[in-house]
Amino acid sequence: MSPLRFPCPRPVHVRKQLPTTRNRARCLSTSQQGYRATIPNLRLTSSTRVIYQGFTGKVSTTNAVESLKYGTNIVGGTTPGKSGEHLGLPLYPTLREAAEELKPDATAVFVGAQHAAKAIEDAIEAEIPLIVAIAEFLPRKSRIYTGG
Repeated sequence: MSPLRFPCPRPVHVRKQLPTTRNRARCLSTSQQGYRATIPNLRLTSSTRVIYQGFTGKVSTTNAVESLKYGTNIVGGTTPGKSGEHLGLPLYPTLREAAEELKPDATAVFVGAQHAAKAIEDAIEAEIPLIVAIAEFLPRKSRIYTGG
């Protein structure tokens, strides 16, 4: 059996088994065809341009330093109300400004839980193809609102 590649229309509960082969075919229905267009966004390479939201925060800075050591192509970051440079990379006050200048392929969201939904919305509005949100204790209402 091949692994499930696309999310099913209904959530699969942890205690239940994976969908049967017949149900997997439903997961690949024509209503899900638009999802296939997003698959290339998941193929990260050394040339993938990444921007960090909440760039000057402690967790973000630590992660960025480690990611740079591994060869991640971080092109800059954002922190509301700040501009200039951080870790030798450009720092912008808004994601819209950063996206226009840096043309990122992905964003890593390192903001507090109370700001996560807004940061994700900003990334969607900036049309960044891949959004990776790192937020603990995200309020349930925000998870539902952002589709998480």
